[in-house]
Amino acid sequence: MKSSIQYTVIFISVFIALAAVPVLSVKNIREVPDNDPISNISENAEEPGQKFNILNSSTGEIVSIDEKEFLYGTVAYEVPPTFEEEAIKAQAVAAYTFFSYKRMQQKNSPDSDQGVTDFAADLDNGELYMSDSVRHEKWGSAYNDSMEKIRKCCDSVYGEIITDRNGNPIDAAYHAISSGKTENAADIFGKAQSYLTAVASPGDIYAPDYITDPRFTADEFRSRIRAIDSGFSFKDSPESYIKNIDRTQSGSVINISICGKNFTGSQIRAAFSLRSTNFEVTYKEGMFVFLVRGYGHGVGMSQYGAQAMAQNGADYHEILAHYYNGCGISKMESGVRG
Repeated sequence: MKSSIQYTVIFISVFIALAAVPVLSVKNIREVPDNDPISNISENAEEPGQKFNILNSSTGEIVSIDEKEFLYGTVAYEVPPTFEEEAIKAQAVAAYTFFSYKRMQQKNSPDSDQGVTDFAADLDNGELYMSDSVRHEKWGSAYNDSMEKIRKCCDSVYGEIITDRNGNPIDAAYHAISSGKTENAADIFGKAQSYLTAVASPGDIYAPDYITDPRFTADEFRSRIRAIDSGFSFKDSPESYIKNIDRTQSGSVINISICGKNFTGSQIRAAFSLRSTNFEVTYKEGMFVFLVRGYGHGVGMSQYGAQAMAQNGADYHEILAHYYNGCGISKMESGVRG
């Protein structure tokens, strides 16, 4: 239990931090109805860690969301309620770990742009978190059953986090669909993590839209490349634009040579709105055709891979152990979070 003096010091520190960062000032805190699950930050907030304090990047406002409510909303945002319960539990633990890790990072190495918040998200446009009103709209008549299932799964694992060999929360990356094998963090993020290494995820090939094939005319292709490099000069015929492609061991494009100039796979993914960087591209019959596998960055837990494992009888412990190498699950005690 903190003494009243400690609480006073904490409150004064937060007040000073708010005053020093105009974009995060009290004037920018959103006013919301009392029955809305998103509430404003105040000196009467619960124990540190019982809420996630989020910078709404579209408005500069601070919103404070109860941990459990945030967990319901982010799990609903990430996976459909039709998923197997063990896959939903795996997602809940991974999400809680991921955002607890971000909160820990912000506490230990503060990002001044985020001020007193734990992380940033474009909440107005539904990034990371699906509000209760959006859940009502999306699920319609299935809302009650869907929320009952989401709550049941989240409540059963609330407070559990994935920890590394030293007992620390991990950077629990996850994505929708892998190519059939996940990626090494070093290849995608440029930083190796012993627990984020490539593993087989064969169930992904049965996921909806595992393969997509967007097509572009030569003019569209040139236009999108010039959106990356406005002065880019194309040489020869379209058939010869694409040269060497460097890939990770799991198949994602690291670099691709176009008319002799290298672009990263991430640049091409963004320019052409591809679902992943695991792609092939060919030119035929006047069109550039991309063959894209999976959805997302490919690192950590595959959500549809987890679903396939759950359908085959795996529980959430087994799912998480498969995707996060050498990790365990720990229970965070109340009052210790954050």
